[in-house]
Amino acid sequence: MKILISALALACGSLTAAAQSPAAPVFKLNCQDGGWTSYKGLKNACETRDLTFEAPAGQPLAVNADPNGGITVHGWDGPDVRVRAKVQAWGSSESAAAARAHRISIGMAAGTLRATDPNNDKDWSVSYEIFVPRATALALNTVNGGISIDNVQAAIRFETTNGGVDLANLGGQVKGETTNGGLTITLSGSKWEGKGLDVATTNGGIRWKLPRAYSAQLFTSTNMGGIRTSLPVTKSGMFHKEVEASLGQGGPPVKAVTTNGGISVDQGQD
Repeated sequence: MKILISALALACGSLTAAAQSPAAPVFKLNCQDGGWTSYKGLKNACETRDLTFEAPAGQPLAVNADPNGGITVHGWDGPDVRVRAKVQAWGSSESAAAARAHRISIGMAAGTLRATDPNNDKDWSVSYEIFVPRATALALNTVNGGISIDNVQAAIRFETTNGGVDLANLGGQVKGETTNGGLTITLSGSKWEGKGLDVATTNGGIRWKLPRAYSAQLFTSTNMGGIRTSLPVTKSGMFHKEVEASLGQGGPPVKAVTTNGGISVDQGQD
């Protein structure tokens, strides 16, 4: 009888542990959807690789998608970092393209996740979809590719030259910029949790989406473009327009500016 009770207790303990473990993240990045299928009239090859490693302690997770490729980061409830890398390569034939893709190496080097090619050519791209614990600090860099981050509350820095940026359900201290690409910022909850948001684009529009009842110090401006919002436009010159508003109970600053692009502020996203 004691043996039976012990076995049942162990089984129940195993079931409880399994129930408490977060479900494995589901990657959306694959070779069937999107990507550069045509490039310089060359043949294309594509493959995906999955990696798992411990979240960095005491330093940000740095990801560099140079020379070609985008970065998507999701916060999740697991303890480790899960990565899917989508490798695309081009060549004069399918076999040449496949050989180029196979020789691309992906891993951590000097504290940064990156892809490298021993032949140092650039007829390839690697894009990343990454799941991180929600409090993981990030340092993201792309040249030709967009950046998307959601459900992370931490110190975040990002920079891209050619690519749009999508930020959703973030907190902490977020700072970054894109040169050629728009910004989409989706705020959630009742207020910004953390030090604030400070992002910019040179050539691209900005779209804000925030709940009707949201507390923050909002600032947004454009030098060459219009502003669509129900909030008062505090400055409206020929070459500069801006909105500066204390929303709700106020709070940390949330700022997004553009040099060349229009701005929309959509409230009521509950």
